[in-house]
Amino acid sequence: MKKNIIWATIALVASFFAGCSSVTPPKAELAIHNDTVHNIPAIDSLIVSMKQDYIKQCYMPVASHLPPENSCQSDLFQMVERRYHMEYNQNHVAAASNELFFKDVVPEIQKKVKREPALRDPLRRAFNNSDDMLAYYKDKYKFNTQIEQF
Repeated sequence: MKKNIIWATIALVASFFAGCSSVTPPKAELAIHNDTVHNIPAIDSLIVSMKQDYIKQCYMPVASHLPPENSCQSDLFQMVERRYHMEYNQNHVAAASNELFFKDVVPEIQKKVKREPALRDPLRRAFNNSDDMLAYYKDKYKFNTQIEQF
């Protein structure tokens, strides 16, 4: 009987700590545009797809404090560790991801435009240059840095 109580207590404590340190995956959802000029579904879909891959391949392993297994995880981990040391939390990972993730967005959009030239005109109408485009999409698809920490 005492053995069962001890095991139940250990399981309860372990589940409590597991719940406290859990990482909430960020969302990769289509952005809401306030005008029709910026509503370019092919670009939105590309960014959402890229963000979903980034969350799975980079963000979640680093936020979960797992050892890096690929270059994306290594880059993110190194940035977070340099800035926040080993006491980093999910907000820190989100802030670093906002820098690292978006450096690949414009080149991917440019590749997509080469494959689908019909995207050139909508992008030209929506943005003056690549910097404007990056700033706009960075705001629309940023990682939330206000995630509640336990």
